[in-house]
Amino acid sequence: MSSQRRAFVLDFDGTITTKDTISTLLNFALSTQASNKKDLTAARDEIVAKYGKDYSKHVKDYCPVKEERKTLAREIEYYRCLHDVETRSFERVSNSGLFRGISSSEWEVFGSHAVKTGEVIIRGGFGDFVERVNMSGGIWGVVSVNFSSHFIRGVLASAGVDASEVEVIANHPDENGILLGPETRENRSVMATSDDKLASMKAMLNSWRSKTGGNFSKVVYVGDSGTDVECLTAEGTTGIVIAEDRDSNLMETLDRVGVDVEHVDVYREGQESRVYWARDFREILENSFLVSQQISK
Repeated sequence: MSSQRRAFVLDFDGTITTKDTISTLLNFALSTQASNKKDLTAARDEIVAKYGKDYSKHVKDYCPVKEERKTLAREIEYYRCLHDVETRSFERVSNSGLFRGISSSEWEVFGSHAVKTGEVIIRGGFGDFVERVNMSGGIWGVVSVNFSSHFIRGVLASAGVDASEVEVIANHPDENGILLGPETRENRSVMATSDDKLASMKAMLNSWRSKTGGNFSKVVYVGDSGTDVECLTAEGTTGIVIAEDRDSNLMETLDRVGVDVEHVDVYREGQESRVYWARDFREILENSFLVSQQISK
């Protein structure tokens, strides 16, 4: 296989979708349990409140404080140290019973339905982006800390994507409502932090290389939040931050730690790997060099 093939790894929440979908999943679970005569509103509210309290305490107590974290290494350590906060929240969800009895197929159907009803909005240009990647002989997949990989597949299907052909690495609840990590993770531990996502991205790329028997001319990661920092800045990777403007939280973070981020308009073929930003997939497509190279026969 020619080394001209390109690989694209995408975050889901806030990247493929315009907003985070965790509250959408919790509300779906709440209504599903209500149809079975179970009111778990208090459990949902407790999950949200305790996570907010834990997160705020972490931000308040962490040293060095944000203003003193001036290097990428220090910022990465901050995100990695969120592991206990995130996993405690996952455990609360598992113990609450909110997801108990909901099958994989129900999650997938809901994901598709949520797009059709407008509960979940796909970011502009995503369908065309996928089509262009496929036409150019590229490969793409999703790495996400979302609660349900099957929900993600349902969303992708409503976006016009053949979800059965796409590799999705994310968490998922079993039918007892226990949140499990992807099969790629040891002991099915949940994927929750930036280092987890980096390990999953590497596992995905290694799997693709093994299946195709070749390497890639370029690896591109697209994401929008702090859990994407390690993937966006990984060695050998071109990162693209999805942001409405230069004032997004992640853009401000990268600027603070000295990572120069310019709009994708300035990209030129042959440049070394670095980080860019775009408002949506349309802006990425306007720079067709990102996905236009064909595989040599």
